[in-house]
Amino acid sequence: MNDQWERAKQQYRDIQPPEELDFAVASALRAGEKKRRQRRGLRRSLSAGLAACACFVLLVNASPTFAQAVSDVPVLGQLARVFTVTQYTVEDRDHLIDVRLPALELEGATDLEQRINTEIQTRINQVLQEAEDRARETKEAYVETGGDPDDFMPIVISVDYEIKCQNEHYLSFVITKTETLASAYTEYYTYNIDLQAGREITLRDLLGPDYKQIANTAIAAEIERRSQNPDNIYFLQGEGGFTSIADDQLFYLDAGGSPVVVFEKYEIAPGYMGVQEFTIPLPEGQDQAQQNK
Repeated sequence: MNDQWERAKQQYRDIQPPEELDFAVASALRAGEKKRRQRRGLRRSLSAGLAACACFVLLVNASPTFAQAVSDVPVLGQLARVFTVTQYTVEDRDHLIDVRLPALELEGATDLEQRINTEIQTRINQVLQEAEDRARETKEAYVETGGDPDDFMPIVISVDYEIKCQNEHYLSFVITKTETLASAYTEYYTYNIDLQAGREITLRDLLGPDYKQIANTAIAAEIERRSQNPDNIYFLQGEGGFTSIADDQLFYLDAGGSPVVVFEKYEIAPGYMGVQEFTIPLPEGQDQAQQNK
């Protein structure tokens, strides 16, 4: 690790800064310049903080060695690992952005690795840009209707990930993007990989050809059980309630390798119920086949 760290530091010294920073860092620098003019007393601390943020973002993006050296790197045998490739925080008058973004490394499956990493980066860049636009438009509307710019509450945007299952057979992780203004709304992006086959897996792969019926039966039974608690309310069928999982239903794998179906806030229940998750037991035949992999 010491040799790796020294190599990483040397790579950092050799880095030539790009002509343009990431949009979020550039936004922070512009906001920081404005604050320095307005608040001379905070000049040194703000400048140092923004410089540190910019340097760290440049380093983790430009130097994979450094990113791996400073991040937690769960190693799944010799087959795969997920590591933090980008991490930064930006705060200004319009928004607070906190990002921790993963990258995937697969042995012998470079096409899949490249596709997933490109999808993650493209998707998160898009949602962050959309959130940046919403923050600007929201503040403009607030000011146009008579609001004091100094009283505007910044939009809070958080991107993070969590590894749900990691063993010699499967890797499953979830990326979440949460945006908070008056209330919080979270979007989920799930990735489930069969490490031995070198491909993403589906509910059909795990549950068999009758996967929809198996999942629907388990979810309906669990909704009925949870509804025995008067504090738990679900929408009625025909009024936004659960009828069936979708063809592209969100799910991840738990630590035991069982699929967990995810319904986002407001999807099948009122907002106060939050995200709804349902573990689907593997059919006996599928469970045995998984254990024999």
